[in-house]
Amino acid sequence: MLRLLPSTIFAICLTACGGSEVVQDKNKNASSGQGNVNQPVDSTKVISTNGRSYRIAFPETGFDEHKTYKLLLAFHGSGGSAKSMQRMAQFEKLSDDYIVVYPKSKEVEWDDGCGCNVAHRLNAMDVEFVVDIVSQMHNEYNLLEGENYAVGFSQGGLFSQNMMCKHSELFKAVVSVASPMSEQLAASCTIEEPTNYMMVMGKRDGTLPYDGLVHVNFGLLSAPSAIELIAKQNQINSEYIEQALASNVKARVYNSDLPLTNKLITIEQGYHTWSFNNFNTSEQVLRFFNDSSDVKLPAHSALYRLDKGDYHVRSMGEHNGKSDIVLLSGANKFFHSDSAWASLIQPMLAEHGKVHVIDRLNNAWSSEVDAPSFSLFAQDLPELLNVLKVESVIFIAFANSNLATLMYQNQANESVITKGMIWIDPDILLPHSINQYQSGHVSYMREYKNEFIEHVSAGSWTERTVERVAQEREEITALISAENKPDMDWNYYDAVTSQRVQISKQVTRIKEMMNYYDDLETSRYLADNLNVPVSIIDSDFERIDIGNAEDEETKAGLLQWQTQGTQWSKDIALQTQGDYYALENASHQVLFEHPEIVVTALKKVLERK
Repeated sequence: MLRLLPSTIFAICLTACGGSEVVQDKNKNASSGQGNVNQPVDSTKVISTNGRSYRIAFPETGFDEHKTYKLLLAFHGSGGSAKSMQRMAQFEKLSDDYIVVYPKSKEVEWDDGCGCNVAHRLNAMDVEFVVDIVSQMHNEYNLLEGENYAVGFSQGGLFSQNMMCKHSELFKAVVSVASPMSEQLAASCTIEEPTNYMMVMGKRDGTLPYDGLVHVNFGLLSAPSAIELIAKQNQINSEYIEQALASNVKARVYNSDLPLTNKLITIEQGYHTWSFNNFNTSEQVLRFFNDSSDVKLPAHSALYRLDKGDYHVRSMGEHNGKSDIVLLSGANKFFHSDSAWASLIQPMLAEHGKVHVIDRLNNAWSSEVDAPSFSLFAQDLPELLNVLKVESVIFIAFANSNLATLMYQNQANESVITKGMIWIDPDILLPHSINQYQSGHVSYMREYKNEFIEHVSAGSWTERTVERVAQEREEITALISAENKPDMDWNYYDAVTSQRVQISKQVTRIKEMMNYYDDLETSRYLADNLNVPVSIIDSDFERIDIGNAEDEETKAGLLQWQTQGTQWSKDIALQTQGDYYALENASHQVLFEHPEIVVTALKKVLERK
């Protein structure tokens, strides 16, 4: 086994672990606050405090003070710098999801937990420094709780292990590159909060050898021994599996049911470097972090933070110079009410402008609140439009989300022009119809609120929810025409609907049903004061319920609902100078069955002066 004296390792690290400082501060005078929206490309802010410093790198595409981000800390090697690590890793150029912090060690190297180096002897307090950085970043920026990540190269990788051993509660996942594990840290490491971990090692690494190092002062475990020890510390007791990732690239993977992954990536011909042939380390680190995350946002999606929580918004298309389009989801027959309903229509609408689909709190990836409702959403909608930089808006509201548009218009954002609204099978705000909506399951759930919440929280509805998600998917598949199938984003649809199975989302569904009663009361008379054009797309989906009515009294009530609803919708469109579109033999899933009608209605609104 290769044996190197500590002084030899240190000398090699000075040249191989750190690298030269070549990154320029292209935005050296950037503001220290959150006020800069869409900062220039490559903007990096240098923070100096108590004789120490770190670099904050914002996404290359720009920083938005209202968006929420994950936090990534990247530690340089011995003799290196924050600049050299930034130049080497360039995470901010590869992902818009993170604010990246590149800290600088106080001494020439980090206090990596071996108790054997200069940083330890001089009490550099690097661990405390990083803990303070994490706290400060969460105080100053919109960062997602529980979504902190750390990676280090060479001796910085040893330090990332030390952070995991001492403060596992801070990190969702940790990566070390070109660094196995010191014998001293291995002996003292206690990982209290199981953490996703990946080690990347070149098998020909001569600086921090893959096969370990025997030395009285600075011994190293071999990479396989280190990953085995760390996996056990992370409470993974299963056997590892071997995977071939690419030519000369292998993975030894430990998985648990938490779910949790620890893995060793071995580069057969790799040396002491950051990236390797057939393995782009920066990209793979980000992929590992994304796989570890509890917040896996699809393309075009972002979270925007308001006082009540984070709203998931999916934005597509380009500004048309007239109005942005805001698409709001409402409930179907199972009272599922999230942005899955936009999976086909949004790409089609995006050909005609910028389209934002907003998930109310507790839906999809939005934050959870105790009492979700359309009323709560309508209170936040004026600020949301500001956050999205909307100056003129056309609302497209599916099903009962027309209630949110009415409540919004009653307290509209004065800086935003509402050019028009398109309601698709809206709630009918007439006494008989409101009584229909407020009765049955809605009334029963309100009466036995605590019992229902307790029952659903115990998982009693999970099997039924799984069945209904599958049933809806099958029904929607049959509704989409051959012409529109290429536009259907099933990946997005499945990503959203799979969340409905979560217990918290099941509870959300019944809470929204309970609060639906009050939403209707709030909206009961608001349609009388409409002062913007409202176009209504009205399907005859009620005929299905009418045909299935169990008795004549129920049938008569449904017929009255349908007849009055049709006339009310025509009257609203006429009174507001909108358009009325009747769909015969149609389902309630208009957004999938007849998206072209929605596009037609939008184009007519856009043509208005």
